[in-house]
Amino acid sequence: MIEETMRVGGKKMEGENGSIDVLNPFNGEKVGTVPRASKNQVDQAMEIAKNFQPKLTRYERQQILSKTAELLVSRRDEISDLITAESGLSKKDSLYEVGRAFDVFSLTGQLCILDDGQIFSCDLTPHGQKRKIFTQREPLQGVISAITPFNHPLNMVAHKIAPSIATNNRMVCKPTEKTPLTALLLADVLVEAGMPPEMFQVVTGLPEDVGDAMITHPHIELVTFTGSVGVGKYIAEKAGYRR
Repeated sequence: MIEETMRVGGKKMEGENGSIDVLNPFNGEKVGTVPRASKNQVDQAMEIAKNFQPKLTRYERQQILSKTAELLVSRRDEISDLITAESGLSKKDSLYEVGRAFDVFSLTGQLCILDDGQIFSCDLTPHGQKRKIFTQREPLQGVISAITPFNHPLNMVAHKIAPSIATNNRMVCKPTEKTPLTALLLADVLVEAGMPPEMFQVVTGLPEDVGDAMITHPHIELVTFTGSVGVGKYIAEKAGYRR
């Protein structure tokens, strides 16, 4: 059985509200436990993320993402076993999911070396003028809050954290309490690949304890959520003026 901890600011953290059992939905077997975080612990993770300003070059970001892809493939059996254990997916589907995550990190690594700016000409029509528009993309000033579902515990998180790293942003992720173990493993893989731990923190807990904090904390600038329509509508109403 796996007894896990949260990943906050490069440290392993227990939950102030105890722990949560992770069960295999196929056979009901207890796979492990994760911390049951408090609102205070979410606040702590948000504060760490807000105060950390990534300075990684495009090359460094590309290397982290590519190395992550390589590590996932090298540990595909271990990772797919964990996905199967906590989600109930077949081994075939779990192996496929590791492959998809490899694709996500590989392709994002290739894209992140593209320039952050573009130039557009304005004299393309009879009504245009001889001038140019310059655009420049910058990392967010605030924190990205990510909330992920149970059905693909690796790939859903990969689709959120890979673009975040590629654009030099910081993310606090709360995976569903049903399948949180894979997200914690991915956090360790990313750090092994060279990512500063402050760029991706993982808190685990129940919606009634930390759900609102994950969408209303003042440091959050963007919320990315995958899940049910009902919860999505609640987040849209509760989050206020955020992306």
